[in-house]
Amino acid sequence: MIIEFLVEDSSGADFLKVFMEKYILEKPEVNIEYTIHPYKGIGGFSRGPNAQNIKSKQLLCDLPKRLKALNVKLQGVENACIFVVLDNDARNTENFQQELDNLLAINSISIDSVFCIAIEEMEAWLLGDCHALQAAYPKLADRIASKLPNYQQDSICGTWEFLADILTKGGIGKFRKDNPSAHDVGIKKAEWAKNIGKHLDIRENKSPSFQHMLNALDQRRNAAI
Repeated sequence: MIIEFLVEDSSGADFLKVFMEKYILEKPEVNIEYTIHPYKGIGGFSRGPNAQNIKSKQLLCDLPKRLKALNVKLQGVENACIFVVLDNDARNTENFQQELDNLLAINSISIDSVFCIAIEEMEAWLLGDCHALQAAYPKLADRIASKLPNYQQDSICGTWEFLADILTKGGIGKFRKDNPSAHDVGIKKAEWAKNIGKHLDIRENKSPSFQHMLNALDQRRNAAI
């Protein structure tokens, strides 16, 4: 089984690395090879006659070009698939999914391709496992237990900010003071992905969008057995 992951940033790549280590260990008899391609943000769909020539290093901008390249690369490869992992942010999820599906048709992508949309952001997948949060940050276990019930899973609420508030003594205001730039925030997101990700119970995660990705992987792994 060959999987090509496209993900919008480095913290998403860090999460997928930890996740896939756990996933492969579930059924080590199934040979799974994967590559993770991180981008520098999600960007937006490129429009116009020169869209295919744009090199932005942002996922949606480069997605048609990358899908076409992988479609050629994976032709004839047994049990090959593409997983595109990205946030919907404030987008309408159904409309966003339709746009992504249309992209496959427009570009004649024949390789099995799956869009895994984290709602609102991938930090929702970290918030889906209270025990993993507490194991990763044991000194904040009481704070996590008291604040996490205020989160509605996979809601549009400022997801990464909610996680930052939980994991910072002094709350989101203190977090913003200590991490004033987008670069600083990105470093913290990568730290959360690694630290919490290694404690996740991937079968008990409460995030529906996480379970969508997991179920899609299961279907393809079962077909490869």
